[in-house]
Amino acid sequence: MIDRFNEADTQVLGVSIDSKHSHKKWAESLGGVSYPLLQDFHPKGEMAASYGNYLENKGFIARSTVIVDKQGVVRFSVMADGERIISELLAECKKIND
Repeated sequence: MIDRFNEADTQVLGVSIDSKHSHKKWAESLGGVSYPLLQDFHPKGEMAASYGNYLENKGFIARSTVIVDKQGVVRFSVMADGERIISELLAECKKIND
């Protein structure tokens, strides 16, 4: 559905505290991904912490979805409990960009 996110003037990004080498291996294991993968590697979890999603006591980022508008304001944030419903996230992006 990446084309629908593009049509909604939305940039999808994947972010984790893993290295670029881990991102590459993960993407390859899926047969590739159609969006950029970003490192929140050093200082570890700094970006996730700014969104309240870095679990410092566990040393990793809580699986979550954050939608940031073009002015850099967080407009939607939810911890992912299982599989994400992509059509619902697309609807959130459309609401923000309308």
